Amino acid sequence: MSGWAFAGIVWVVGWQIGKFHLSTDITDIFLPAGRAFLAGANPYADGVAPAGLPFLYAPPWAALFGLIAPLGPGLIYALLIVLELLSLRYIAGSWVRAGAFCWFLLVPWEILSGQLNLLAAAAITAAALGRPGPAAIMAFAKVSPVLAVSPRDWRPFLIAVVVFSALSLPDPMAWVWWIQRLVTTLAAPVGPLVPVPFLLRLPVGLAFVAWGRPWSRALGAAIATPGLYWGALVVLVAPLGVALRPDVRRPDGERLDGDHGVAAAADSALGQQER
Repeated sequence: MSGWAFAGIVWVVGWQIGKFHLSTDITDIFLPAGRAFLAGANPYADGVAPAGLPFLYAPPWAALFGLIAPLGPGLIYALLIVLELLSLRYIAGSWVRAGAFCWFLLVPWEILSGQLNLLAAAAITAAALGRPGPAAIMAFAKVSPVLAVSPRDWRPFLIAVVVFSALSLPDPMAWVWWIQRLVTTLAAPVGPLVPVPFLLRLPVGLAFVAWGRPWSRALGAAIATPGLYWGALVVLVAPLGVALRPDVRRPDGERLDGDHGVAAAADSALGQQER
């Protein structure tokens, strides 16, 4: 459990030095954009967020944040922490392995950051394992989870896309505003990006996707994230989690091509560490 102990230290120190607090993207960006959407205003306009940072997720997410805004930022922040923890557990396959992942500093940092990166990583993992629904939802936030979807899963993926898109029906114009905002942000990113341009990462990511193995699709989706900010590197736990699964199967029970030897070796090492 040493990984979880390390995570605890990161959380305590981070909170004491002011890196973790309730004033996150939830309060400064997500909820103001959601309220603007429900009010019929442009959620992507300059000045909507108190901190001046733009909202970049697609209109269904603006609608969703508007619907949950009455819960208040404190409760939403707590629920997001729970969702991030459960996402990590799903990616890793067990709480023990999830603790081991916490040695990757970005993992415990992400859990209290108020971001959705572990949710995106879980969606990539699920898509690589034949469950495309979460990837359809997170593609409207991070785009690249769509690359982890197997060709045989496009039909349920598209159904999930249509269902989630229905949240934006009250204001179809929001899609135009969203595209305009994305074009503006491409020219002027809102934070420091990993210094490898998207146009260089994209062909590498697509090559891994074309390889066709569950872990390679997950890795390709992680690499090809358009706005790869430093904190978003945490999505790399998705391909690692898929590769370490000892028995990779689709929902119908069909076995996929997992790296069983790697998984067995990793679990053996973790077991020795715990003892």
